[in-house]
Amino acid sequence: MFDALPDSSLTHLWLPSLIKAQAIMDVGVRLAIRHESAVRGETPACREKCAGCCSSRHMAATSLEIAGAAWHLRRESSPRSLAALDRLCGNGPDEADDEGCPLLMDGVCAAYPMRFLSCRQLVVFGRACSRGEDPFRTRRADVLTPLRTYAFKSYSLLLPHLGVIGMPGSPGEMDSLLTGLVQPVRAHGNPILITAVPGVVGARAA
Repeated sequence: MFDALPDSSLTHLWLPSLIKAQAIMDVGVRLAIRHESAVRGETPACREKCAGCCSSRHMAATSLEIAGAAWHLRRESSPRSLAALDRLCGNGPDEADDEGCPLLMDGVCAAYPMRFLSCRQLVVFGRACSRGEDPFRTRRADVLTPLRTYAFKSYSLLLPHLGVIGMPGSPGEMDSLLTGLVQPVRAHGNPILITAVPGVVGARAA
């Protein structure tokens, strides 16, 4: 079992791998923003508490990322974090009207340090997303194009913990593989019950 609620030490192999994957993705996104901002002559429209994308039912993640968010919320153990954990587990009222991300509280992600890789990549130009908008469908030209090499490296660290043996040979193969692994956040169920394939060790963080 992933054990979504371990103690504060990073003793579980999947957790350091997830944190390293997030760091790699963040580097790639920062580089992509720098490049596209220079080309477009503008900075991203995303701002604190805009939260339009968080209200979309299209927000998705792997089961490993769901477990990581649950670990963070339990570790924080504040009333706000535990309320968000209840939502993530399918309990309690939802600010996002049963469609958006259950981690959205008061316009802010309750597990922001452990936010999903898809969230880290979703950056828009022009204007902030309207409530529930999926900019990939409504205005793809405004959406940041991530550096695929960094996304490939990030998800590669997660695959062994998701029961995948062997690595895709290209970003295109990775995209095909992720189609079955990245699901809407609400489709995963209770993160405490998410299990890993026995015997899979996977990548370690450096």
